[in-house]
Amino acid sequence: MIETRLLRNALMLAEHRNFARAAKALNISQPTLSRSMQLLEKTVGERLFDRASRTVLPTQAGEIILKHARIILSSSKAMQEEIGRHQGILEGSLCIGSGPYPASALLAPAVGRFGKLYPGINIHISVDDWHQIPNRLMQKDFDYVLMETSQLDASRDFELTRLNRHPGFFFCRHDHPLLEKGGLAISDLSQFPLILTALPKRLSDLFDRLFFPDGDADSSSRKLENFTSNDLATIKATVSHSDSISIGTYGALASELEAGLLVALPFRIPELESCYDIVKRKGLSLSPAARAFIEILIETDQEQSILETDWIESLGPAITS
Repeated sequence: MIETRLLRNALMLAEHRNFARAAKALNISQPTLSRSMQLLEKTVGERLFDRASRTVLPTQAGEIILKHARIILSSSKAMQEEIGRHQGILEGSLCIGSGPYPASALLAPAVGRFGKLYPGINIHISVDDWHQIPNRLMQKDFDYVLMETSQLDASRDFELTRLNRHPGFFFCRHDHPLLEKGGLAISDLSQFPLILTALPKRLSDLFDRLFFPDGDADSSSRKLENFTSNDLATIKATVSHSDSISIGTYGALASELEAGLLVALPFRIPELESCYDIVKRKGLSLSPAARAFIEILIETDQEQSILETDWIESLGPAITS
């Protein structure tokens, strides 16, 4: 069965005849749109769009898909509106907390999709340190949060909805000296400043094992966290204008990677991955709008997991810590 999300993307691409403009209209990144079209073509088993230098045109098979897509999406929209009226999710508000990376990678695109379906719902988003968010959740600041859960206190009254684990990688600016080297080793990376958000213990321990294999975490040749920022935009800007390197996931950096502003280093570590989940207070009954948003968030997470699979393997073989 073809996902309606893929059909919606195809219709927007056919309307704008340009990947960049269609992606902007959909409120997604251009690489996400490109990969979704590849997935749709793979599902159908036919080439659906001819890509010329300045335009994108549907093939004959593409026209067939587009004709039925209009019918399917029109019916789907009518159904959602009727259900929305029945469930009472055409008006109201949501308050969502998030850490900086999941906010950029998952929450932002989910909000864009949700807003198109339920424009009458006001959404308030607060981005904070992942270790600060649980207390705010218990103080009823949020309906639920999207956050790092590896150190979440299991004894507290939380209920988790598990999300996919997304591979992480090191990235740098497009003309960084590291890109001139072949066969990168951790010792090469250790020569440059690292800018990070506040790390959970699992990643702090991982980096200690990688950068200080002899247990010498006080080595004068390496200061593991030269810079710390909990704002992802600041991290990206710092990396873009310096020799600093950082870590990220495909979803958080897709636009910059596609534009060539930032580059993923060909150096993979299997243990370097996200650990984000949706967290709410146990026993809390969510509103219909909150439940609808979670469904879209899970769909966004699954899509991202599919799109990043082939891309992350292109970085080369993984190393073990």
